Amino acid sequence: MSLPNKKIIFTSANKGEWLKKISELYSSFAIGEPSCRIVLSFSQSISVSQIQPVHLVTLACLVQYLIVDKGYKVAISKSNEAIYDYIYNDLDFSAYWKGGKHHVNANTSNNIFNLWRIIETEKDLYAKNVETYLNRNYFHNKDLSAINVSLVEAFYNVFDHAKANQNAFSILRYDENKNKLYVAIADFGIGIAKSVKDFNKHINSDSEAIYWALQDHSTVQSTAHNKGLGMGNILAVASSARILSGNGLIVRTPDTVKRMSINFTFPGTLIYLHIDLNSFEDAEILDSFNW
Repeated sequence: MSLPNKKIIFTSANKGEWLKKISELYSSFAIGEPSCRIVLSFSQSISVSQIQPVHLVTLACLVQYLIVDKGYKVAISKSNEAIYDYIYNDLDFSAYWKGGKHHVNANTSNNIFNLWRIIETEKDLYAKNVETYLNRNYFHNKDLSAINVSLVEAFYNVFDHAKANQNAFSILRYDENKNKLYVAIADFGIGIAKSVKDFNKHINSDSEAIYWALQDHSTVQSTAHNKGLGMGNILAVASSARILSGNGLIVRTPDTVKRMSINFTFPGTLIYLHIDLNSFEDAEILDSFNW
């Protein structure tokens, strides 16, 4: 006998509302056996242009959680055909669960370095591939090695802190008009906030815990690799950054760092970076000499 459908409707692409919805769904499916097929549906008011990396990585984490951790069947509704075509056909989300892939290229969107399930053995290769992709497609003479370093450190952070059991994803989108790179990395693991608070009992709020993790030489000593410099390296290339964990949110701009509390609890950590590529220097090109 086929399972009945349970439709989940995303009604807004507003980032705050989207993240709250993702967090509430995580909690609502935490207990119970899979007695239905979950159908993800998107309101007609949501356009493809509104779907950003932060939406995609958190949606991927939710799908991974529902399918792998909880055993549900998950489908995407065609009620919003443009969103369906973008997520299912262009970005080929089904390949990550039906096909068991960790990364596939987008089929038509050249400005997306598509979803990657963060696997420890591939983190250095993936970061280097991002640098190669940007240099090959957009920046032939730019030194983008700092992006490579930042991404590697972000992925190390997932493995050092998250214990996410492969429920961690990254995606990048390049905006050619603004010459900006948007990077989102999310996991449904322990989360930076809880990891820090478990280590440092004097820290009570999630926002303070994230802020503590951003300081140089702050480390929960989770692995031999972790020397407390990774978070600084992650943010060094960003013109602005947001880090969300638990009910804490840090918003960092070149001039300020704001510590905030939010009215929901995010299950893990979300790192969202804006990188202004106008500031990157040209790569040094050495002349060749005949001796």
